[in-house]
Parts: sequence; structure tokens; C-alpha cells
Amino acid sequence: MTSEAVVYETLIIGNGALGLALGFRLAQRGQRVALIGPSTRRYSASQAAGAMNGCFGEVTRDLLSSVHGRQKLEMDIAAADLWEQWCEEIKDAAGESKVSLRRKEGTTIILNGGGTDAVDTENFVAIRQALNEYGRSHQLLEGHEVPWVTAQGGNRPFQGLHIPDEHSINTPAYLVTLETAFRNSGGDLIDGTVQGIASLQKSVAGLVHLVDGRQLHADNIVLAAGALSHDLLSSALPDIAPYVPPVTSGYGASVLLSHGSVPTPPSVIRTPNRAFACGLHAVPREEGIYVGATNKLQEKPQLFAHVPDLHALLERAMRQMHAGFGTSGVLAVNVGNRPVPVDGFPLIGVIPDTRLWMLTGTYRDGFHQSPFLADRMAAAIIDGVHHPLFESFAPVRAPIQTGRREDLIATAVEHALAVGFEAEWRVSVRWPTRIADLLASKYRTAVEDLHDTITPPPDVLVCMADNDWLKRQLRSYYGVYSRDRSFQERQPKFDVA
Repeated sequence: MTSEAVVYETLIIGNGALGLALGFRLAQRGQRVALIGPSTRRYSASQAAGAMNGCFGEVTRDLLSSVHGRQKLEMDIAAADLWEQWCEEIKDAAGESKVSLRRKEGTTIILNGGGTDAVDTENFVAIRQALNEYGRSHQLLEGHEVPWVTAQGGNRPFQGLHIPDEHSINTPAYLVTLETAFRNSGGDLIDGTVQGIASLQKSVAGLVHLVDGRQLHADNIVLAAGALSHDLLSSALPDIAPYVPPVTSGYGASVLLSHGSVPTPPSVIRTPNRAFACGLHAVPREEGIYVGATNKLQEKPQLFAHVPDLHALLERAMRQMHAGFGTSGVLAVNVGNRPVPVDGFPLIGVIPDTRLWMLTGTYRDGFHQSPFLADRMAAAIIDGVHHPLFESFAPVRAPIQTGRREDLIATAVEHALAVGFEAEWRVSVRWPTRIADLLASKYRTAVEDLHDTITPPPDVLVCMADNDWLKRQLRSYYGVYSRDRSFQERQPKFDVA
């Protein structure tokens, strides 16, 4: 029987870490399931991921300040506790008992002079606060006790924080092994690109059209296509898509470097999350040292790294991580596209009155959260058991706002200034204050033009101020919220812990 004649119980669009994890769990549970996506994963985030099991290392001051932010942290914690058993399951199913999927050396967070107090220091403090609050093991280090780092001058570490249970995944080996585990469990991998989706009523099997002309049928369809998911939703359900937060692409670049004179890092070494990015980090790999990563919100997913981003990344790696990187070669340049909803929170669950599900919008958390989300989504699809997060992060929702407008503008200004300080700009001591005032005025004007009260998160705000496409997306989404009273009642739009 050809694949075109099969009616699958679940068809997953997207073959990154999230789609593969869900497909594996559904196939394990006996479903007839298929994954669709180009084998190159050319637009995905997973192929470029450093794949740190970033749980507490990803904590920020702003994450802890909202109810939804704390829910994301609790999802991260739940996922962290699954990874050991999850890797063993994958290896067993793939018949690859000797493959190494996970490096278990922990993570060391460094606080150095490359950032600013308003961003790096406050996030470093927030990480310690969260570790203490949840009773997780960690060790505070003085600057001279931080291993491996050879930065000098103002870029040397002031403090370090070692988290012994926060490890990293060997991304290439992991994805190959998970694909094998999925196939061995009965799943079908389909190399292709989806053109459109039709017939999404509860009583009718969904129909997926591929660019090459093939058609596939399924009882349930899951959009796990990262930054492209909202475009597919818009083509399938144009009347419902406006009620779902639009998804932008968090384009990021990273590099794999040869060792040169640089020894292997004894663990993941990273800064706290920084201005609009995931912090500078070095991750040990079998074939070299992974260094990442940049982050810029873009209208569409990117295929190629931008030269200024690579220049900045490599320069900061040499200045802040290890001067010996000056002897390294570039083995590979990685480009990924993180799915970033305009309110900053994931899209998880079913679209009402359909059998179309969304599993995307996880920003930097998707790879790490994939075992947890796969379990919960499989339970919802097969058993009808919906985890509370399906209410908090339901795709059809009112905008989530995690702070007061003036506070969000102030944070956006802090992060914008931090970009300059990390680039070691040389300006008069009076200029940062003047620049801050100008930026605050610019961002305030931009958000007031969007909506009377709703304000996007700082990274989206900064991008929106100079991006007409994103302005139109936000104005449309906020406009639907303002016009539809039933939509307004779905959840509070203002969310502070």
C-alpha cells in the first residue's frame, strides 16, 4: 500500500526535536503516525541547537516575574528530570545502546564584564534565586575558581555558578538516533514540504497537500513546523488564525570550532541570558567546541548566517571565553530559526472544534522541553487527558502581557543599551542616558500606535519599532482582541506573579 492511500491516526508537520519526540511517543503507544518535513531541516531550530539542557541556566529576572513565566520554568524542570530515562528509551528503540547522546559534565554560568548589571547581573541573581527556591544543587564560584575561561581585563569572570545536573545533548547523534527509534517503533518519515491543509472538521479526516503533489490523510494533524507553523495555520483556517498569536523567526547563528590550542571545556560554559539572546556559550562536542549563539527576530526564517552576526559572535568568544580561539578553525556554521510568538509564550494544544493541534512557539525551550511536551501531547491526542498548560498556552488566546507598559519599555531600553556595552562601544559617559531617553520615547510611541494598553515583550517591542511587517501582525492580532468580547474573556491579558 502506498503512503498516499494510508489514513494516519496522527500526521505531524515538522521533523525537528519536538515533532520527532511526539512522533516517537505516539508510535510507541501504537498509533499509525507519520512525520513530514524536508530531510535537510533547513528552516528548523533543532539542527543548529547547542542543545543545552537549559533549565535554571535559562532563568531570567523577567521569567520569574510572571505567572506564565514561572509555568515555563516548571515545564523546564519537569523536562530536566526526564532526560536520563528518555535517552535510554531512544537508544533501546533504535538498537544503539553504545551511542553517546548526552554529555554529563554540568553547566557553569559566568558573570563577567561583557554584560551589564541591568541584564547579566540581575539574571545571574535570578538563577541563584530559582535554584535555591526549587532546592537544586549548585556551587557558587569566585572569579578565579571558574575553570577553562581565559578572558582578560574587564571580560574576566567576577563570579561563577556551577550547576552539576544541567547537561548538554549531542545534537547530530541525538536527531539521527531519534529518527531511527521513531521508524523502529512503526512511524513513517516523509521527506517533503507541506503546501496546504484542508478538511479539518472533527468528523472528517484531515487532508495535507505536499508541494510535490502527494496527498496524505490523518485523523489528527499537528503543526510542529516551528517558525512556519502560523503560516500553515493561516492557509488552513483563515478565520481562526487571527485569534492565534503570530509567530516570528528568532534567527540565530552559531559555529563549531576546532580546538586549535583550546582544551575541551570541562562543562557547558555560558553567561546568563543576555540582550535579546540566549547568552554566550561554549559546549563541548566530540568533533570540536560549539560556540553560540545570536538571536534576531525576523519576518521570515533565514537560511544563511549574516556576516556581522558571525563577526560579533567570534569576537566575543575570543574576548570573553577563551583567547585561544584565535588558533581555532571554523568547522561549521549553523543557522537556526526559533519559533517566537509575539507574546513570547508557546502555542500548545488543539484548535477548538477541529482536530488540528499546535506544538510550537517554544522559543529557546523546545529542544529541552521535548520529552515532557511529547508525553503530554500524546496523552491529550490518544487519551483526551489535557494538561493544565493546554489552558495556559492554548493557541487561541488573548495576548499575554507580563508587565506594566512602562516596565516593559524600560526593559527594552536596558537590553538595547546592553548590546552596545557588550560590543565595547566607546561613548561619552553622558551619552548612555541620552540614548536611553531617546529609545524610551521611540518605543513608547511605537506601542501607543499599536494599542491603548497591550504591550508586546521587550524583544518583540524592539524589533517591532523598526519593522513594518511585525507592526501589521501585532496591530491585526490586538485588533481582533479589541473587537471580540468573547475573545477578551478567554484569559486576563495582564499577568504578573
